[in-house]
Amino acid sequence: MSASTGRQALSRTRARNGLRINAFAAIVLLLLEFGLGVGVAIYARIPVADHGKALFAAFGSAVAGGPVVLSLHAVLGTLLLVTGVSALVRAVITRGALPMAIAATALLAIVVAWLSGSEFVGTMANGPTLAMAVATGVAILGYALILFVIPGGPSQAARP
Repeated sequence: MSASTGRQALSRTRARNGLRINAFAAIVLLLLEFGLGVGVAIYARIPVADHGKALFAAFGSAVAGGPVVLSLHAVLGTLLLVTGVSALVRAVITRGALPMAIAATALLAIVVAWLSGSEFVGTMANGPTLAMAVATGVAILGYALILFVIPGGPSQAARP
C-alpha cells in the first residue's frame, strides 16, 4: 500500500468515526428537540401578532419574541440543520453510497421539520405539528441506521 493510499484510508476511517459521533449527537439533539416540541404544542402560547407571518418572519418572531420553550425549540432546530449538513459532508467523505443516502434523507427530514415549525408559528395549524413530529422520527431513524451501516466501530477496534 502506498503512502497516499494509506492516508486516504486513514482519512476515510476518521470520517466514518466522525460520522458515527455526528449521528449519535444528532439523535440526542433530535430527542431533545422532540421533547421541546411537545412542550411547545401543549403549553406555549404563541403571540397573536405572530399569526399569519411569512416563513422567516415567523422564525424570527419565535426566536426573538416567543415563549422561552419556543425560542429554545427554534434555536435547537437551526442547530440541527448544521448538524445534518455536517453529517452529510462526513458521509460524502466516507464515499459510501448508503451512508450518503441516509444522511441526505435525514437532513431533508430536518429541513421539513424546520420549515413546518416556521409554518406552525405563522398558522397555529395542526398539520405542521404533525409534519414536525413525523420528520423528527424519520431523522432519528436515519441517524440510528447510520450507526449500524458504517463498518467498523469502537467495539470492533478493540478486538484482536
